[in-house]
Amino acid sequence: MAEQFDVVVVGARVAGSPMATLLARRGVKVAVLEQAVFPQPTLSSNVLQADSLAFLDRLGVLGRIQDTKAQFMTRSDTRLNDFRFTADFPSFDGYVGGAACIRRVVLDPILAEAAAGAGADLRMGTKVTGLLEEQGRVSGVRFVRNGVESRIRARLVVGADGRESTVARLRGARRYNVTPNERWYYWTYFEGADLTVTPTFVLHRWEDRHIFAGPADHGLYIVGVSPQNHEKERFRRDRRRSLMEHVRSCEPVAEVLAEARIAEKIYGILRFDGYFRESSGPGWVLIGDAGHFKDPAAGRGIGDAFRQVERLVPAVLRALRGSDTGIDRATAEFARWRDRHYAPFYGLANDLGRVGPLPAVVPEVVAKLYGDGDIDRFLRLFSHHLSPADVLTPGRVLSATARRLAGPERGGWDFAKEVGTTLRDEARRRWSAFRPDFEATPARADVPGRRTTPLSEGGTT
Repeated sequence: MAEQFDVVVVGARVAGSPMATLLARRGVKVAVLEQAVFPQPTLSSNVLQADSLAFLDRLGVLGRIQDTKAQFMTRSDTRLNDFRFTADFPSFDGYVGGAACIRRVVLDPILAEAAAGAGADLRMGTKVTGLLEEQGRVSGVRFVRNGVESRIRARLVVGADGRESTVARLRGARRYNVTPNERWYYWTYFEGADLTVTPTFVLHRWEDRHIFAGPADHGLYIVGVSPQNHEKERFRRDRRRSLMEHVRSCEPVAEVLAEARIAEKIYGILRFDGYFRESSGPGWVLIGDAGHFKDPAAGRGIGDAFRQVERLVPAVLRALRGSDTGIDRATAEFARWRDRHYAPFYGLANDLGRVGPLPAVVPEVVAKLYGDGDIDRFLRLFSHHLSPADVLTPGRVLSATARRLAGPERGGWDFAKEVGTTLRDEARRRWSAFRPDFEATPARADVPGRRTTPLSEGGTT
């Protein structure tokens, strides 16, 4: 006979475990099924912005994070095309730090242990193989653990199982507004970095270069680079040497790593899509990367998962007191909120991850904010305290265009034309939030599409 739970969560990483923790603390009977056995690495930038650190504090695990000896970064060193600035991260209610980097082999077990400690039934090494249905509504899961197939019945199945979501595949959930990547990403960790300087998050994006870096847990230092197509063969021949060439081209990172050495494999993600995915239906819902993934240039995967959990959990708690129809209404409203909230950030991530320099209006507007002492407005983008529309307002864009046209430097009309193109692109993005462009309807339990292609040093490409 099937076991009975209120909610079953598929996936125990940064979306699934926090959701189970918050539900279990409110008396909900939750099962968490995770195919991996932690610690196990997963593709991730491992960056936590200020809002993510505040969430971990509310979740009650900040002490465990601090025990990893990770330095909380208090300053940002940012370069956008030819404009560079340094500034302290802005603070807000609940602020505990501007940013941090925690490897997933460290973070994921902390979150899973919190779920188990809250009373969730955590089952590692468990593979979901099917969904139970009753009168057209998902009513649980089939799974295999230790070679034995079993069933769990639940009023709600939560797919928190990443880009290749089993729950999404089994429901035939379609992706929409899909954007193939234009760059790749490689990252690794160094030991022996100079950690005596002010803990600083470095984000430099200029010409064909895109580099992020900062101190990580246990005295390590993360560096990520994003090469373009013309560097493909060079990186394939010698990833270590090619990565170091990018590192040396970024002054603040090169200085910190002058006496350092690579301490781990070089990880990479070569081929992926950004997307939204149909994320709710009778008896099921998707959160985190299972329902939405954007270009890693923004480094928001973990933060997005946390924010979605905090949005979904109160709705589920209220709905569980009522009918199944009420649960389905709550999850449908969550999916609509997610699309509205993340549409502008999806566009920002695509701009950061595209080939070539950033649209020139972006550094022009940011430079004016910096000069006016209002750079906090830009930095709040990365913790989602403001949206791109709050920074790149029509007034600021028009003022930047007017300054370029009236200024002594050449290229003002080219700047204006580029602004026009940027505005048209943004209008199309906003329109797509209301009129999504779906992929072809996939067959149930057999969803085609580009798969993420990972690699690690010494592995295959």
